[in-house]
Amino acid sequence: MPDANFPTGSKGLVAIDKVGNHVLFLDPDTYEVELTLEGFAPRVHELLISPDHRFAYAPIYGAGIHGDNPHPGHLVAKFDLRERKHVGDLSTFPHLAPHGLRWGADGTLYCVCENSGVVLEMDPENGEIETVIEVGSNKAHRVEVLPDNSKLYTENEEDPFASVVDLATKSVIKKIPTPNGSAGIGMSPDGETLVLVDAEQPQLFIVDTASDETRATVTLDGHEKAAQIARYSPDGRYLVVTNFEEPLATLFSEDLKSQSLLHLGQGPMNMAFHEDGETVLIANHNEGSLAVCNLERGEVLRTVQAGVGIETLSFF
Repeated sequence: MPDANFPTGSKGLVAIDKVGNHVLFLDPDTYEVELTLEGFAPRVHELLISPDHRFAYAPIYGAGIHGDNPHPGHLVAKFDLRERKHVGDLSTFPHLAPHGLRWGADGTLYCVCENSGVVLEMDPENGEIETVIEVGSNKAHRVEVLPDNSKLYTENEEDPFASVVDLATKSVIKKIPTPNGSAGIGMSPDGETLVLVDAEQPQLFIVDTASDETRATVTLDGHEKAAQIARYSPDGRYLVVTNFEEPLATLFSEDLKSQSLLHLGQGPMNMAFHEDGETVLIANHNEGSLAVCNLERGEVLRTVQAGVGIETLSFF
């Protein structure tokens, strides 16, 4: 499953409209909304596409926001991408506020439950919780897994460290210093580089996953506030970092030596990479739109209206 955590495709485009509490299916060429699914408990949040691109998974996080979610959810909604419908739910109970999702190389579904401070190993077919992994934080938010399934990493927004978990022993083996906490996490497709987004300053910590040591700190040029989402393109040629507090994203080259600043709409969040290798769609969460950007030229081509407030989306 080399592309499991870096999906792209041309068959469809699915988006999680967190503000509207909807799941949207869009035309993968025109980006027009074709179908809206609704009726979910508050609220759908993140998104994960199955390795065979047959299903999608979206956590039901709760009605609140990070750090203020008094009525957390405990479900992960499952969608059939061919039939474009909600086909069931996986339960994380008694573990609450499911958020970040990633695949293991063996097909295991990893789910961070923020309010419980754990990562669950789950069977994506029947929802069975196979292992509960304590990560040493009660606000773990997102997760990344090495391609060889040896380790996973959690970004802990309010702790001065990111957790490194050995998947053989299911235990934390190291804490990577993040003095201001971390607001985002990303991994290169080859698994060699981990990116941690500083929660207070516009900078990134670049971590070598062989040693789990920070090898560089990179300032986000043109940003005045801390950023949030960090995602590599499926081919590993680009890293895109969005800033929810400012209408900005930074586009990095593969070696992280070159930066291009993208001026976006309000509240930019997550993104979807087109299979042409040149196009990325970035969700402007606070204005109900998508920015269509060219990766090679480092420019915003156009903005299209979609949903009320999309947080994340993916081609499949």
